[in-house]
Amino acid sequence: MHKRIYAAVIASALLLTGCSENETSEEGYKIFSNGTYIVQQEEPVDGGEEYDYADFYIPNGMVNDYYSSSFSDEEKELYNSILEVLGGLEDKTPLKTDAAVYEKMLKTIRVENLAFPHITKYWTEYNGGEFEVAITYRMTADEISSMNMAAEKAAKKIIDSLDPDMDDYEKLKYFHDYLILNCETDKSYAFSDTVYGALVENKALCEGYSKAFAYLCNLAGIENTIVTGETYVPHMWNMVKLDGNWYHVDVTWDKPDDQLHKMFPDIILYQYFMVTDAVIENTHIIDGAPYIPPQAFGTAENYFEREGADISSKEELLTVSENAILSAVKTGKPSAMVKFETTDVFISCKNDLSNEELFDSIIEKANLEYGKNIKLSWTDFYGQYRILTFVIEYIE
Repeated sequence: MHKRIYAAVIASALLLTGCSENETSEEGYKIFSNGTYIVQQEEPVDGGEEYDYADFYIPNGMVNDYYSSSFSDEEKELYNSILEVLGGLEDKTPLKTDAAVYEKMLKTIRVENLAFPHITKYWTEYNGGEFEVAITYRMTADEISSMNMAAEKAAKKIIDSLDPDMDDYEKLKYFHDYLILNCETDKSYAFSDTVYGALVENKALCEGYSKAFAYLCNLAGIENTIVTGETYVPHMWNMVKLDGNWYHVDVTWDKPDDQLHKMFPDIILYQYFMVTDAVIENTHIIDGAPYIPPQAFGTAENYFEREGADISSKEELLTVSENAILSAVKTGKPSAMVKFETTDVFISCKNDLSNEELFDSIIEKANLEYGKNIKLSWTDFYGQYRILTFVIEYIE
């Protein structure tokens, strides 16, 4: 039997909180005042890359150049000079250009240099006849190196766990699912905006999710970039390129909200996995300054298209739902999702969904084919996106 679930001048602060070193434990961990532990690794995993502009360790894959590659020669020179300032943890540098241009460089560094978790804030000061940019940091070069090495080690385990037969879509889905299942959204954690926070401490906000996803994409050789903008708050997410087309991926918004997560902690959503500009712009505002992200029009690699989980007519409700549920049961997943192509199709299926015996034949088929004993529930908790989510319970 199954049931339906009902549910009702430059001045920029990059972080709200910082931290300071407290002590070093016997196990070789740095202990910070907020209780964060960072392991001190003696050797990097893969040797990393040599960057003249940084006094700390930068692993392979922690640098992207989608936006900076289009800079003019003059902008690239300025960009590199700012990298040297930040990489050397210098607390002041002359303001060599217009403040808006400098802001553009700093914002670009934020989304392209994933190994820079240390900047707290920056602002301009007038000193001795010239303007300077003053910068504060929340850790030392050694501490940054330790965080990057720990993140590199965690990322390598994820990459090593990929099936060699996976295509790029399947790798992206694996990264997406891994972060949702293994990382908790944490507003109080000091490093929630870093790759380290997401992959090592498993705590993140949107910036941490986005940077960790970008890092894994880089290691897998998948072209990608980070996008900034707004939802109801400032926000950050990803874009990836497959077969010549760009797609949006928002890991943060594919993590179920608190109410649904508490009910079913293992559910993964896909309403923002491999979507177009039109879909993302329903709820997100893309920040076109200081850089413009690529346009996303392709649909071939959209989750619901790729998984055959798109319902285009009332007659397809059962067949598409069966495909999604059987696919989930085959691999032991706790949920499945289908999407109605239009609002009219969604409305036309409403009466059918009130029938509690509607999916009995699918339950019977799943149990017979895979030797399971499942209990099936469903919810239109995300009905505003025309999405139906099936919850699959496996009865021993």
